[in-house]
Amino acid sequence: MKNMKAIAAALSVAVLTMSTITAFADTINENLGVNATEQVEEKELKSRFLSSTGVIKEISDYNSGDGAKMVAIEDENSLPANIIITKDTYVINRDKLETGETLTAFYDAQKPMILIYPPQISADAAVVGTIDLNIKIDLFDKELVSADNFLKLNISEDTKIFSEDESKFEGELYNRKLLVLYGVSTRSIPAQTNPSKIIVLDEEETLIEEDTNEDVLQEDVAKMDVIVNGTKLERVKPFKNDDGIIMAPVRAVSEALEYKVGWNPENQKVTVGELLSFEVGKDNYTMDDTTGIQLNAAPVLKDGLTYVPINFFTEFLNASEVQILNSQIVINKTLDQ
Repeated sequence: MKNMKAIAAALSVAVLTMSTITAFADTINENLGVNATEQVEEKELKSRFLSSTGVIKEISDYNSGDGAKMVAIEDENSLPANIIITKDTYVINRDKLETGETLTAFYDAQKPMILIYPPQISADAAVVGTIDLNIKIDLFDKELVSADNFLKLNISEDTKIFSEDESKFEGELYNRKLLVLYGVSTRSIPAQTNPSKIIVLDEEETLIEEDTNEDVLQEDVAKMDVIVNGTKLERVKPFKNDDGIIMAPVRAVSEALEYKVGWNPENQKVTVGELLSFEVGKDNYTMDDTTGIQLNAAPVLKDGLTYVPINFFTEFLNASEVQILNSQIVINKTLDQ
């Protein structure tokens, strides 16, 4: 169990992480080509898919139960990040994945990202080394204009269109997540290009409104598996509250992290371990009768279970990370406790 000093440190790390993510964002190419050198006229684009590039410093197994790897990179400003690559991540030059190589990871900026240092990024696609083409990942409308209005695709007979398994794709490109490889493009808004190759990523998504080119439907959180230390929790259904915060059942996750959970029905008070307590409906989590800490989401009762925001487990229960990874909520416990 963390003491209050450890909690303060954790909160400081959260602030530091936000600063680091912001700094990383300053170096991120807004999902433009890996080798893109020219920008169109200034226009505020709302790219859903961003990219992060750095030199690979270390590759290790990631504890999600599906053979995933955590790739530690460092960008040109010496800022670190951990890139999560799974079997579902589309990787160009995967066989070259090794320390010393350059890695560019493309990821969905709308997916929840846990406040942890170094920041962890779940890659939808990645490129090892460099290639001679530009890369764009986005959703495209019926006119094959990207959701951020940056790129319009003009399909030609020379455009090769494949699924992730490299089989020929015969379906519609509209409202599908596409990885586009292209060369030259016009300087118009949107820029237009004849793509060399298009990879249709497996996930099928739908734009909320065709006319806005902004957000897409949120993932169905209730269908996400919850993985704690590599083990899937059975009959556990997280959900997203009205503020967009993901909530998980406190008893199931806490017990998987080896904490005893108590319940007092008279005042709807929950105790976790020996020191931590809170009441349903109050965003006030108390350690050892000290001043409460707020997590911007109060515990709630749902279907007879008490739910807490997922950052509860990193703040109080020595979970080193809570990661949203390919329709899974992955929670790992600190090894040195």
